[in-house]
Amino acid sequence: MRVALIGVGRMGSAIAERLRRAGHELSLYDVRHEAGFAASLALAVGGAELAFFCLPDEAGVRQAASELAAVRVPPPLLVDLTSSLPATTRLVAGQLARRGIRMLDVPLSGGVAGAREGRLTAMAGGPAELLELARPALSAFASNIVWAGPLGAGHAMKAVNNALSAASLAMTAEMLVRAARAGADPRAVIADWNRGPARSQNSEVKFPRDILPGSYAAGFTAGFMEKDVATALRMAEAHALPLAVTKSVHAVWRAALAELGAAADFTRIHQHFQSRPSGGGGTVHEMGRAIAAVCLLAGRELIPLAVREGVERDRALGIVNASTGRSEATRAGLAWELDSEALSACAPILVLGGE
Repeated sequence: MRVALIGVGRMGSAIAERLRRAGHELSLYDVRHEAGFAASLALAVGGAELAFFCLPDEAGVRQAASELAAVRVPPPLLVDLTSSLPATTRLVAGQLARRGIRMLDVPLSGGVAGAREGRLTAMAGGPAELLELARPALSAFASNIVWAGPLGAGHAMKAVNNALSAASLAMTAEMLVRAARAGADPRAVIADWNRGPARSQNSEVKFPRDILPGSYAAGFTAGFMEKDVATALRMAEAHALPLAVTKSVHAVWRAALAELGAAADFTRIHQHFQSRPSGGGGTVHEMGRAIAAVCLLAGRELIPLAVREGVERDRALGIVNASTGRSEATRAGLAWELDSEALSACAPILVLGGE
């Protein structure tokens, strides 16, 4: 397939390599003009059957879409891999449709490491028949390709999934730092939590792989994580949905950015909590229960947000449970009773407002 990739940063570079290895005919464009890149977006998409956007933010999407619409013979299909706002997606799609360009929003979960290994989760919004047209190219770098719903649903699910991941990662990091300061062995604590309701994709994968060894090399930045949580809050504002826990999660990530910088790997949220004084109390067991309670609260806020954006509830939970936002609370369908006792005993910063 003749494919154009617009945006060749860390993620885009990994995707480009996978596309080449899968045998696709590839042209590249980035605002950083490097050897092997087309001199302009118009030249990159010339003759392409499909164009991918893999850009930093919605502003980049708007600019690139404007340039794409001005191309004399544009590609028939645009697949936006960027983490963006559903409202922006729908606006851009309407503009491109006037030039005969159809669009899917297919943001990705799994980070640069997942892209290199071809095991990303791709969350697609838009007509299902378009997803089938794009599947041969998407499958070069995504092993789990799921249809989320109508146009914009993919971006909605990416924001929801990453906000859930941000909550479980930050809460687990905070509680682990507190347990270690109380004398507990961090590896034993994570192993214990992974046998109970505190388990999440983060505790099973990122803590053993990236945090406990001190490598902090998951391949996704703290800046991008903060942006995705902020996107969820902007979506909620449009629907007049109050997301108290998600706002606290965002406050924690903003504080981490101020200390670590936007380019820091997002697993360094653990180091952020190491630099802060510990509050609250609780036993290791109570801390695990508090982690589960925060995951439950975040899920009860964020899954209804996905529903407001056109994603069926069970489908939203299924996508999260196959991706990085998974927790035992989401796997249980958010049907647990809230463990207020554990929250009171541990008094996590994350629930108290992040400051």
